[in-house]
Amino acid sequence: MIIIKIGGNAIHQLTEDFFKQIQIWLDQEKQIIIVHGGGQLITATSQFFNLPVQKIDGIRKTSPAEMLLTQGLLSNVIQPYFAQLFQQHGINCQPLNFNGYTLLQGQYLDQSQYGQVGQVTSIKTQLLAQSPTNSVILINSLVQTPQGQLLNVNADQAAQALAVLTQAQELILLTDVPGILVDQEVQTQLTPALAQQFMQEGQITGGMIPKIKAALASLKDGVHQITITDQLNHPGTTITH
Repeated sequence: MIIIKIGGNAIHQLTEDFFKQIQIWLDQEKQIIIVHGGGQLITATSQFFNLPVQKIDGIRKTSPAEMLLTQGLLSNVIQPYFAQLFQQHGINCQPLNFNGYTLLQGQYLDQSQYGQVGQVTSIKTQLLAQSPTNSVILINSLVQTPQGQLLNVNADQAAQALAVLTQAQELILLTDVPGILVDQEVQTQLTPALAQQFMQEGQITGGMIPKIKAALASLKDGVHQITITDQLNHPGTTITH
C-alpha cells in the first residue's frame, strides 16, 4: 500500500506524469490512498470572509466558523474536483470520509491552542475493505469524534496516521518544493537524527515542520520509507533509518 498526501498546490502536482504513475501502480495491483487538504483555497476563502488565518508550527488554528467553511470546501468542492480529475484520466476513484462515510476517527489535538483541530486515532477498516479493487481511494483531512463532531486535521498528520494504521509500505508527501531544503540545497537522503538536528537548528521551519514530524512518527511506527517531493517522478527527499 502507498499513501500519498497532496497539498494546497495540488493542481500543479497533478500532471500527466502523476496520473501515469498512479496507473502503473494500480496495474501492479498496489493499493493507493490519497489524502488531500485544501490549504490555499481555505486560506483565500477565510480571508474573503474576514476570518483570521493563524498557523502554529504549520498547523492551522480553526475556529467554529472556519470549521464550517473548511468542511464545506473539503467535502463539497475540493474532493469532488479531484475525483473528477482522476475519472477524466481513466482512473477509478472512490471518495471516502464525507457524508456518512467517515473513514478517519479521532479526537481534539489541543482545543485550547488549536480550536477545532483533531488528530486521527483509528479508522473504519470496513470502509477500506468495501472499496473496489483497482481504484484510488480519495480521502479529505477531516476526522469525526465519538460524539459525531467533525474536526480539521493537518493533512500531513492525517496521511501519517493512515500510513501507520494501514501498515503502508511507503508514505509520499507532495509539497510545493522539490524536497527538504537546507542552505537552498535539496537533501536527497535524511536519517531521523539528521532531520531532528535540522529542525532544532532552525533550518527546517514553517509548513515543513509537520511534514518532518509526520515522517519521523511514521518511521517509528513501522512505515519503511517516507518521501517528500513536489512530483511523483522526482526523487525529492527520502527519509529512512
